[in-house]
Amino acid sequence: MKSKFAGKTVLVTGGTGSIGSEIVKHLLAADAAKVIVFSRDEIKHFLMRSRLRNDSLETIVGDARNITSIEQVFNRFDIDIIFHAAAMKHVVMCEEFPMEAVETNISGTQNVVDMALKYKVPKMITISTDKAASPINILGATKFIAERITLNGNRISRGKQKFACVRFGNVACSRGSVIPVLLDNLLYRKPLQITNVDVTRFMMEIPDAVKLIIEASDQVLGGEIFILKMKAFKLGDLSDVIVDKIAPKLGIPKKDIKLEISGLINGEKLHEELVFESEYNRLFELGDKYIILPDNTSAAKYPGISKVTVNKYCSNDSELLTKTEIENIILKYLKANALI
Repeated sequence: MKSKFAGKTVLVTGGTGSIGSEIVKHLLAADAAKVIVFSRDEIKHFLMRSRLRNDSLETIVGDARNITSIEQVFNRFDIDIIFHAAAMKHVVMCEEFPMEAVETNISGTQNVVDMALKYKVPKMITISTDKAASPINILGATKFIAERITLNGNRISRGKQKFACVRFGNVACSRGSVIPVLLDNLLYRKPLQITNVDVTRFMMEIPDAVKLIIEASDQVLGGEIFILKMKAFKLGDLSDVIVDKIAPKLGIPKKDIKLEISGLINGEKLHEELVFESEYNRLFELGDKYIILPDNTSAAKYPGISKVTVNKYCSNDSELLTKTEIENIILKYLKANALI
């Protein structure tokens, strides 16, 4: 069966990142005519070209925060779909450099939406985070506004173009996420630093994240927020697995491992939410995902969709990953990076 991306020109902002690069690989495998990777890191562009070596790949060094920089892409190519993954994503760094987060997550998103509208791109999917639901930190606040900017594209285009968002939980083993950070500490014999053993977080693996993005681009009618049904994990369980199961496989004695509990950092929640209180009346489910619709009347347009009766989607109320499941996720990461 012909891929829905066959013959299409797709722009992936932040396309050299953990998620962006996986989207790029999927699109190339799906016979996209042109996959345009737009990001600031020239070294990652060079490495991506070297590794993928595909005539359909176009890498462009640029900054979504600069309107002139991003418009060059739209001037050169007739784009069919945008996956907007360019963002500042780290809670601590956003807290320390709030205006940088504003410029990237808010101004950058506005620039991409403005270009999508100006050049009449049929579809745009913005990648967001659970931090955007009831935000208490700079990351969440800026991604909340990025969602609103994206969804506002539907109003401006009067339904002639389709804009939507996907909300992620923690993406297991993505760059800068908790598992690689703790493993680096373990391998370099540094203390394992965690904030609180009772912290819970939603977790999705990179293939699941990419699947959600791709399905959203296929099912989008405009104005939706797509959310994967996810399990959560407890930070104390993760640290237990690393100490009791992973360290022995790496030849590191348990007696050499020090665990440091720092307490919650500024802007960090004990548990994460994925849906606002005001969104539950528009929350529906479709297969393995939830969809927040722009209004209830639009539900009839989605075959197989059904109303959700839950009034809370929080990490401490969700099914937790078992320690065995956590161990398997870590082992996959270690094998993929030739660490075992």
